[in-house]
Amino acid sequence: MSNSIFKFAFITDTQIGMDIASGRHEPGSDKARLDRAIAYVNENEIDFVVFGGDQVHNGDQEIDAQLDALQESLSALNVPYHGVVGNHELGSQPQDCQYIDRGLPVRFSLSHKKTHLVGLNASWLRGDFGDNYVQKEWDYVQTQLSQVPPDCTHRFVVMHWPLFSCHPQEEEDYWNMPNRDKIIDLFKQHEVSCVLSGHWHQDIDARWHGISLVTSVGTSQPLQYPEERSFKVVTVFEEGWSVRRVSVERG
Repeated sequence: MSNSIFKFAFITDTQIGMDIASGRHEPGSDKARLDRAIAYVNENEIDFVVFGGDQVHNGDQEIDAQLDALQESLSALNVPYHGVVGNHELGSQPQDCQYIDRGLPVRFSLSHKKTHLVGLNASWLRGDFGDNYVQKEWDYVQTQLSQVPPDCTHRFVVMHWPLFSCHPQEEEDYWNMPNRDKIIDLFKQHEVSCVLSGHWHQDIDARWHGISLVTSVGTSQPLQYPEERSFKVVTVFEEGWSVRRVSVERG
């Protein structure tokens, strides 16, 4: 493979604890599907992993066992990982978040082979915890995007919420970003190439203002219609990138 070509995995909505009836370590569990994704990463030429949020299911209750299971799975990765926080691990309070207290990924910024990725806390940015948190995250995103090295030809943003689920004029609700017009203007200003997201638990492939919007079904379970649980492998090359899905279903 050319030195300019690389792959990274985008794994979202692993949501350990969502399928609690089957037990966290059983073959049909959320953890087992995450472990299959990690095994694939370890066995293939993938440079790093990006997690898209909702790594665990419940930020307010039964969180210790879920976080233990998550960290057990992450410890098996043979490559670096980065990620953003989702609504489930944050719970209902902006402080005293055990997920954050354990040092698990909340947001990130990195350059790799002339590609830059910025991961942001979409729960704060969309206003779930008040105006102060919106401004804090807005300042973070602006700063990180303004510091992208000029030689980076591809610029990815990772955020848990998709900007929209069906079309940009849809009503503001639980599934989208109410301030998406302001966000897309910022992304255009900084020449963002692609936005990766989760939360919707279904694949979405869209293009808005010349920016690709890719949302992945996740590895826990589909919510909108029956679909194969999976994650994405993104291959980046000089002129662009490709995205393909990898199943984590049994058999």
